[in-house]
Order: sequence, then C-alpha cells, then structure tokens
Amino acid sequence: MDPRHVVSCLLSGEISEFIPKGQHELLIVAEQAIGEGHNELANNLENKLNKIEWQIIQFRRAQIINDAELAQRCLAKALEISRSKENRDHLLEARIRMEWGILRASIGEFDKAGVDLKWAVDRLGAISEGHRWHGIALLNMAAWHHSRGEFGMALALHAAISRHGPHLVEIISISRRRAAEMLIEKSHLYSALRNLWISHHGFRQTNMLDEAIEAGLHWIDLGLTEVSVEAPEMDTAVEMASPRSAGEPKQRVWIHPNDLGDMCMWIESRTDDNDALAVLNDAHQALQS
Repeated sequence: MDPRHVVSCLLSGEISEFIPKGQHELLIVAEQAIGEGHNELANNLENKLNKIEWQIIQFRRAQIINDAELAQRCLAKALEISRSKENRDHLLEARIRMEWGILRASIGEFDKAGVDLKWAVDRLGAISEGHRWHGIALLNMAAWHHSRGEFGMALALHAAISRHGPHLVEIISISRRRAAEMLIEKSHLYSALRNLWISHHGFRQTNMLDEAIEAGLHWIDLGLTEVSVEAPEMDTAVEMASPRSAGEPKQRVWIHPNDLGDMCMWIESRTDDNDALAVLNDAHQALQS
C-alpha cells in the first residue's frame, strides 16, 4: 500500500473511499494527506480512525505548527489509551514511543530520546520486522547515534536495513543515502558510491524522482574522480561488496563509463536545473576524454 498513490486517487476521484486491507493503513493514509497539506481529505479520513490513531493525528497536526506542548499531550493520551485493557495495541504503543524519542530529541532530552528510540526499534522489530514504522524507527535511531558522533553504531543500524528486504524500498533507499553521507564524512568514498547507486535506483523504483536525481547527481560528482573502462560496473561492485578487513587499504574510487552514461541519460531527461546541468556537463566531458 502506497499512501501517496491512495491520496492521489482520492483527490482525483479515481476512488471514492479507501478500504484498508492492513493494520492501521487508514492512519498511514491520513498522515500522508496531512503531510501533503490536504486538510479536508485528512479530516474526512480522521473521522474513521480509532481513539489511539485519532490522538496520533492530533499529535501530527501539533507537530506541523511547532506546538511542542500540545504534541506532548496528544502523545501522552495516545500512549495511555494504547496501554489500556480495552484498547491494547502493541504496534501503536511502539510507534508512539518512537515519536516520543523524536520529540524528546527535538527539545534537547537526548538521553531519554535514545531510550525511547531503542525501545521502539526493539519492540517493532519483534512485533513486525520490516513494517514501515520499524524502518522509520531504525532510521531515527541511526540519526540519533550520528548526532552524537557514534558513526559505527549509526552505520550498523543502516546495515541492519538489508537491500534484500523485508523493509520497504523507500526505507532502504533513504538508509543507503544517509549511510553514503556518513561514509563520505569518513572518506570511505567507494563504499559511498555503492550506497548512492543503490539509493538512486531504489528511489527510481518507487517514483521518488527528486530524491533519485539528487542521489544520482551526488554519485556522478563523486565518481568523476576517475572514469575508466577498467572499473567494475556498479551492479557488479554492489553484488561483490564485502566488509573491509582491519588494515586493508581503501578501495579505488572509480566508475565505469557505461554506468556514467546511463546515469546522465536518465537524469538529463528529467531536470533542467542549472546546478544539475553543470554536473552533467562535467560528466559528458569525462566521457569524451
């Protein structure tokens, strides 16, 4: 279930009503509508939510207007209801704890934020590994470690989001993009190239075109360090990748012209941004040399 597609179909009239098939899908679609600014649609969906989901939507609305006090009250009420005997919902409870962690981090309660995020990651992984909320919790836990300078822990969490699943492709793509940024900070540039490649193609697969263009341009910019027919093609490099042993030299930073040409062709047909065109121009010069 792609909430972006559902919202689009509801707005266009292609479907008159969304009939959820999975747990809490109506909440997910309502949050998507709010995130896109479709408040009338969100209001209509909101009326069909259960008590806990309704509080989560009020939390999201408070979050959008930066009302931290109201957001905390809504989360506290949602958590209370989720733990009640008549409304017990372990999945929503874990989701709420994740939101508490994010909220606490935003107001400077970093240690408490870490406790909530870890609790949510562990519980969501036990209840429904690969659920979109499990993936989001992992991304937030990794971001928490990164903010504390704990690169190893952050990268370990990204590594837990395997490109082979069970996580959503969108989650995998975001994870690989963030991992690439950290690897660049640590000067592990060829590993960053592989992660950017995976990220770009995942974003393409899920129609996240702006993100795909951004990841692709970053891949080009980094890969222009050296373009050579002797370089392995990126799909092969991804499949053959293995952890680097202690003391092993860093891999050569180079890309194959076939990959570069394909990337340029895909991007240039989808953007006319001046900065993007400048990167593509450098790429074409490298291909011609």
